[in-house]
Amino acid sequence: MIEIVPAILTNSPDEFKKMMHSVESRFLSVHLDIADGIFFPNTTIKGPNELGKIHSRLKIIVHLMVSEPENILEQWLNTEVKALIFHIESTKRMDKLISDTRAKGKKVGIAINPDTSVEGLVPFIENVDFVHFMTVDPGFYGSEFREDVLDKIKTFRKKYDKIEIRVDGGINTSTAKKIVEAGANVLVAGSYFFKNGRNIDEALENIKRII
Repeated sequence: MIEIVPAILTNSPDEFKKMMHSVESRFLSVHLDIADGIFFPNTTIKGPNELGKIHSRLKIIVHLMVSEPENILEQWLNTEVKALIFHIESTKRMDKLISDTRAKGKKVGIAINPDTSVEGLVPFIENVDFVHFMTVDPGFYGSEFREDVLDKIKTFRKKYDKIEIRVDGGINTSTAKKIVEAGANVLVAGSYFFKNGRNIDEALENIKRII
């Protein structure tokens, strides 16, 4: 079964609450993008304080698009999030990030940008719960889908047939089927659900029908 997960990216606490409310009854999980304006040229809500003010039945996965996430890890470990995603390009302390996060009973994913070789993931594969492939140059809603990443995902899937693969970026009714055929288990979509005043229920049914 392919899971579809909405991605929230915002710098407004009020908008964050509205977006969370809009997906609450429609999905099992929600993906929260956190950016510091350093690792990627965008900034978002800080996250922990905003999460502390809401109560959600959704499983919350946090994608730390930040430089040196080890510097802010502790505050995230004290939240109710179920999983944290760290970029392979963002840290030299991935082993510690993984072990500290697992020690708190949370799942761990490693994210990889479109131009990064998958070879950097190899030392950590056995200790993470999933790999998170970016199919856009990340940081903003609506970035252009990178078709070249599909071959990377296919090659990775052939070598690692058991690990969960999440794909994030540019997902819509034109790209979803290709991504699933490449080997993805989870589709993470932001602008597809939240831009242009789209009806979320209709958008979700359309993408389910495609895949």
